[in-house]
Amino acid sequence: MSDPIECPHCMGKGYLTAATATVGDMIASRRKGLGLTQLELAGQIGISRPQIANIESGRHDPPVGTLRAYATALKCNVKDLIP
Repeated sequence: MSDPIECPHCMGKGYLTAATATVGDMIASRRKGLGLTQLELAGQIGISRPQIANIESGRHDPPVGTLRAYATALKCNVKDLIP
């Protein structure tokens, strides 16, 4: 079993596991950990803030081709964004 992932939606009061986390959860957690706003992240990747919000909320998945841009902006490896 993997370590729990702090839930980006629970204000620090809950945890996700690799089985329940989404790519959007991983992006949100990493973004918040770096102190970036959705707007700042969107600007670095070249997409709109609503697109970031839709990905983080689970309404949309990021296109696979953009995961490298997310990883670069979030200072991590692509594998760190995959639960």
